[in-house]
Amino acid sequence: EVQGNRYIENESILAGLETKVGSTLNRRTLSHDIQSLYKSGNYSDIKILGAEEAGKIRLVLKVQENPFITEYKMDGNEEFKYKDLKLRLKLAEGVVFSEAKLREDINTLRKGYLKKGYYQVEFKTVKTMLDDGSMKLEVHVHEGDVTHIRQIRFVGNKSFSDAVLADEISARISSLGSWFSDKDVIDTQKFGNDAQALAEFYQNRGYLDVNVESAQLSLTPDKKSFYLIFSLREGPVYTVSAVDVQGDLVPSKEVLLEAIDLSVAEHYSLRDLRSSIDKMATLVGDEGYAFNNVTPLFKRDVKAHTVEVAFDVEKGREVYIERIEIEGNVKTDDHVVRREMQIDERERFSTTRLKQSKERLARTQLFKDVRISLPRATDENHVNAKVNVEEDKTGSFTVGAGYSQIEKILFRFSVAEKNLLGKGYNVNATADLGAVTQNFDVSLTDPYFMDENVSATLSLNKRQTRLDGVVSTSQLYTQDDIGGGVNFSFSVNEHIYYSVGYSYQNTNLTNFDPNSSFLLLSQAGKQITGEISQSVRYDTRDRLTGTTSGQDHSIALNVAGVGGSNRFWEVAANSQVYAPLTDDFTLRASLAGRMIQGYSGLQVPIYRRYSLGGVRSLRGFDSYGVSVRDPATLDPIGGDKQVTASLDLYFPIPYINESGLRGVLFTDAGTVWGNEPTTNVAEKFSFSTMRASTGVGVEWLSPIGPLTLSWAKVLKKQPNDLLRGFEFGLGGSF
Repeated sequence: EVQGNRYIENESILAGLETKVGSTLNRRTLSHDIQSLYKSGNYSDIKILGAEEAGKIRLVLKVQENPFITEYKMDGNEEFKYKDLKLRLKLAEGVVFSEAKLREDINTLRKGYLKKGYYQVEFKTVKTMLDDGSMKLEVHVHEGDVTHIRQIRFVGNKSFSDAVLADEISARISSLGSWFSDKDVIDTQKFGNDAQALAEFYQNRGYLDVNVESAQLSLTPDKKSFYLIFSLREGPVYTVSAVDVQGDLVPSKEVLLEAIDLSVAEHYSLRDLRSSIDKMATLVGDEGYAFNNVTPLFKRDVKAHTVEVAFDVEKGREVYIERIEIEGNVKTDDHVVRREMQIDERERFSTTRLKQSKERLARTQLFKDVRISLPRATDENHVNAKVNVEEDKTGSFTVGAGYSQIEKILFRFSVAEKNLLGKGYNVNATADLGAVTQNFDVSLTDPYFMDENVSATLSLNKRQTRLDGVVSTSQLYTQDDIGGGVNFSFSVNEHIYYSVGYSYQNTNLTNFDPNSSFLLLSQAGKQITGEISQSVRYDTRDRLTGTTSGQDHSIALNVAGVGGSNRFWEVAANSQVYAPLTDDFTLRASLAGRMIQGYSGLQVPIYRRYSLGGVRSLRGFDSYGVSVRDPATLDPIGGDKQVTASLDLYFPIPYINESGLRGVLFTDAGTVWGNEPTTNVAEKFSFSTMRASTGVGVEWLSPIGPLTLSWAKVLKKQPNDLLRGFEFGLGGSF
């Protein structure tokens, strides 16, 4: 029988025991039963008493139950909110208390705080028994201050200074730059990798025998600082005396030797060794040998400090692709996956085409993860390409509101689906409603139009822009556009794209000020533009948003005159280069130029002429703040040529760890110039008329679109320019 239990039923307790009524008494079994009950965490004390009755034993199980927690309170936890912690904690309201669970929870909390650098953290628990036998549990957290790295020392380094070696590891001492990251907070996992990073640094510079003998981490008694000490033995610098290839010489010894990045008479480099192995493995794999192995063999001359490196190639067996099997796609059709595959069934295996297949599947943005394995098929010379994909969420619905200096209150409604009907179609519908603009856009993209490697996009739009809300000097006009277009994009190779398209726009200009420039008044009414556009783009950026490395160059040519009343041509060129300075800082340099001219005796429409100003062209100047102006009215009539340049340094914002949020230091320069025959205005290009500004900004990839804040100081301006030191914008590139 069971005694002392209040919450747990007798049947539940007895069901978990090995000892049963009618079984032979076994003290070892009783001991296991007690241990099992304790492990449940429901009991603070357990006793078993026995009395002999007529040759049998009557057992009494006396239990003292742990109390239920009816009140749970945690305070002092500023770094971690309880709502985020409770999913990882075992104790909560309505749970049976146990000291073991409490110890586990305290350890879980401590690990989380230590990972954030809070080595001074202390926990105090208060347990209060209530009248009904339940418990009130309080956990008081004293977080303390973050423990930072005070000093990093290196012992045994003769060829490189402490400062040089410190740049090669993840840890950083506390400094002004620490505000932008947490690298001065110790991370035990990264610290464990720093010794390997030091060894690779030396090995990339010829120190083949380098040895990082110890990596010590010392915490001061007050737990306020860490000291890091790396002890190493450099050894001599080795020069490569010879390189060779042996074993299975596929495709040929000459081709394999050309793939070796190590150079004779130059210092040995681990980086070059690894790249050589990868290149050779790819070359052999492209010949159908999927399971090849390339092993470097070293022959050191310790006295001369030279090393011979021979690459031993083991080609393995030649294999062919028997079948391509698709797994994990619930919504997506098989052919959406298959069309990205660069390997075909019944063809010989190729390492390069396998890598390309995985990269192309990742670029579709339809899958969280893509894995390709090569299990054996019907015989040892055939494999199946098993493509396992994990589908990502492809649909989104956004309703939001924002504020910008120009638009004031802006509402955005957006519906998007990147995998419509599981066919890979991309559909997007967006409505922007603000004080200045009212835009409605719908587009449908088929990335493989007619099952060819051609992306086709059909778009429709209806837009209204009230320029009296943009330009502060005069009313200008209201512009209403309605139209659509079709565009085809061809992938020349992995990084080069060619696009050609046609758009048809019906534009109506109204609400002119009677005192406006003659050029503006002469263009009142409806205009129709039928425009053919084509462009070539070279893009190697690592990602489209929050780019950290790569290049993006494009040139475009547009011709209006195929339908409609307008006649003009336009050419534009744009170049951007992203250079990662560190893991957290990225430098972007950009240069762009445009030119537009009318033909057949017609002039360029006023709304297609160029003016600069604002967060997306020339920061520090107002919208239409830099323009060719009518001398009689000072209205901006725009130029027909434009050039801009900018230099941006992107950095993380101190103490804010928010995805898609970053700061930027910038310098902008640009100008517009050209002729306007109607008003007899002509401005020539001159470096003396170039405008320039510098400043700081914040960019955030918000749910309703990219938000940009910028504070700019104008360095160079011209008379009649309009300035704006602070600007807040929504939308555009990020």
